[in-house]
Amino acid sequence: MHKQQALAQINATLLAKGFREKSGIVPEYEGHIRVHGKPVSVAIAIPDASFSNLPIVKLKDKGQLSPVIVGHLSGQGADDTTICYASQVGLPLDLTNPGGSILRVLEEAAKALEISYNNRGIAEVTNEYQDYWRDGLLSFRIFASRTPPSSNPLRLGYFRMEQGIGEPFFGLHSDGKLDGHKCDKLADAMLFQTSKPITPVGKIKVPFTLAHLKQWFLGQEEMDEAKWDAAFRLLSKRGLLAISAPNCVLGVRLNLPHDLKVGQDTGKIRQTKIPDLLMSRKESVQLTRFGGYWCDLASLAERNLKGMTTFADKTIALVGCGTIGGYLAKFLAQSGAGANKPLFLIDRQLLSPGNIGRHLLGTAYIGMPKAEALRDELKRFHPDCDARAVSDEFAACLDVVRSADLIVDASGEWNTQCALNGQFFEDQEIKAEAILHSWICGNGAAVQSFTNLKGDDFCFRCMRPDPSKPSRYTALNPKTEAVIEEATCGDGAYFPYSVAAPSMAAGLTLEMALGVINGKPGSRLRTIVLDHKRGIERKPTTPTAHKDCPSCKARAASD
Repeated sequence: MHKQQALAQINATLLAKGFREKSGIVPEYEGHIRVHGKPVSVAIAIPDASFSNLPIVKLKDKGQLSPVIVGHLSGQGADDTTICYASQVGLPLDLTNPGGSILRVLEEAAKALEISYNNRGIAEVTNEYQDYWRDGLLSFRIFASRTPPSSNPLRLGYFRMEQGIGEPFFGLHSDGKLDGHKCDKLADAMLFQTSKPITPVGKIKVPFTLAHLKQWFLGQEEMDEAKWDAAFRLLSKRGLLAISAPNCVLGVRLNLPHDLKVGQDTGKIRQTKIPDLLMSRKESVQLTRFGGYWCDLASLAERNLKGMTTFADKTIALVGCGTIGGYLAKFLAQSGAGANKPLFLIDRQLLSPGNIGRHLLGTAYIGMPKAEALRDELKRFHPDCDARAVSDEFAACLDVVRSADLIVDASGEWNTQCALNGQFFEDQEIKAEAILHSWICGNGAAVQSFTNLKGDDFCFRCMRPDPSKPSRYTALNPKTEAVIEEATCGDGAYFPYSVAAPSMAAGLTLEMALGVINGKPGSRLRTIVLDHKRGIERKPTTPTAHKDCPSCKARAASD
């Protein structure tokens, strides 16, 4: 539908609804919607007839609403009149029926306001408190380990941080020594952590002045006069006060009056006098409010793995930093690996130009040992990641393998897989309760991942007792042969396959590893087929022991 046709239909629909058109840059109308049985005056602007930008609905008179605290309103202070009627995922509208769509917008706006009745306004605001709190786009990132809430705040610094790529940002950190970042300290900071949600207090949805801030602060469940005194001393020195609660992370600084700021900078006003001078003007001293975000690696993992155990407290030995290992290392880090315990990266090979087409690493790392390059890339991804490179065969660093809580084999190489399998079952010093193997079948026709737990009566070799024959659980069609590209000058022989295969293998292995550490290992062998002509569909299964498995027979003979 053409723009003018859509606007004509919207115009006719709103006029029939009793709205009247206003003159302006974009089409705008005034009328009323019914909320809790009563008419409420609103204005609706339509910036985009295709609804790529949703219509803006604003209250004309907040006094027409009964609740003291009304949720789903955005804006600052008395100007919080814009109705937030769509969720963060948007509002699906029928582009072929613009008139009906505009009626739906008004209906959703009425529903958004209706929710605040029956004493639910405070709860609605509390659920989305950070959105109400922020002034514009100002925000900060917290690079600190979360601790259980206590009466003692974390003493941090407020820094301007720069990583060399991307825009500079603001962050809280203990000393500003953040790997790969240039940090310029702006002020001291204090972070309170509370186990109770932050809420509006009385008629104060969010504070705008120092007087409101004190009343609001003391109205929170776990705050008291002693905490306020500590917070106010920091604020009077132009520090940043931050509060982390289950529903939000907030920050606030005082906007010192010009004369006090000059006096403080020149020393004409002693610092000991500043708090009293501020409180004497508490009704007029304004605030700058901004939201914060936990940006430590453990918190980022917990955000996506709600209710699950992450890898944050697990020492992991990843053997193989090639195509599968590169992606898997990143996936493990994004799931918490390296946050509180090391993530060991074991591989003796160098990154070659030919690797770049399907490896996580790029051209900047060509010629470097893969383990070291991957370590550097993970540190660039997140400075918290304690990734440690071991540029050697796993057999040369058994102390590392033995110390791991989880062993992950991404080598995709038969001899290494078998050697690790034997080490896992035969080495009494191995701490890990599980080992996972991941590999690509043929030229990317399928990928498979296999888990062994200590106590299993089968092992990796049980799936293929005779290496000259296919696996008992092969994912390749019998008529399919793997094609290998012969070595050429400057490039070794290799199996060609698309980048989809290693990334799928890494994703499958990650899911299985999460199942292991969460006590739900499930089926030990899983398959994803990428090419259904060359690959064989296999349901998740747990392999059985094989009487001719050389690894199992060797262990039985030694017992």
